[in-house]
Amino acid sequence: MRFAVQYLTRSNNTGLIIFSVDDLSTATIYKEELVTCYGHYAVFNLQELTEGTLGELYRLYPGVSNVTVRAQEISKQPLTGDDILNTSPTAEI
Repeated sequence: MRFAVQYLTRSNNTGLIIFSVDDLSTATIYKEELVTCYGHYAVFNLQELTEGTLGELYRLYPGVSNVTVRAQEISKQPLTGDDILNTSPTAEI
């Protein structure tokens, strides 16, 4: 099974981790280990990936990137940790 989870580091960076494990129980344990063993400040919004497409990631994690249009040029700007903490996750397991 494939899963994805958002994380926030102590230096206020946010990201997305995609991983494969056998079941939801193992995924939940890995989510907890990201905080206790790997030093991430907050780990949230654990989701199972059923399609495995970029479209699915954008649908499940719409707040991971901001899209900015400048002079007809589109660029993606990552959100800061403050932006993530001020929004509620779509679903949390």
